[in-house]
Amino acid sequence: MQVYSGKLVIDLATIVDDADENIMKNDAHEALTSEVTHELRTILGAAGYLAGSVGATLEKVEDANPNDYSMIKSYVEQSKKDVQRVYNKSNRSTYRIE
Repeated sequence: MQVYSGKLVIDLATIVDDADENIMKNDAHEALTSEVTHELRTILGAAGYLAGSVGATLEKVEDANPNDYSMIKSYVEQSKKDVQRVYNKSNRSTYRIE
C-alpha cells in the first residue's frame, strides 16, 4: 500500500459591505467558522481522505461590480438550497430485506 499526500485547492470569493479594511477582512472570513472547517474535514474523511488543517486567507482583490455581486449572490442562494441534499445524505439509512 502507498500513501498519497497533497493539497486540495479551492478558490473562494465573497462580497462584503464597504467599511474599514480590517472590518471588511474580518467580515470576509466570518462564515469560515470552526464548524464549517470541521464539516469540510468530515466530508473529505467520509470520501476516504485524511484532511489536516483547513484554513483560508482572503484578501481584497477589487471593488465588486454588478456582475460579481450577481454571480456570487446567485451561487450562494443556489448552494443554500443544495446544502440540504448534502446534509440529508448522512440521515439516510439503507436496509436490506432478505
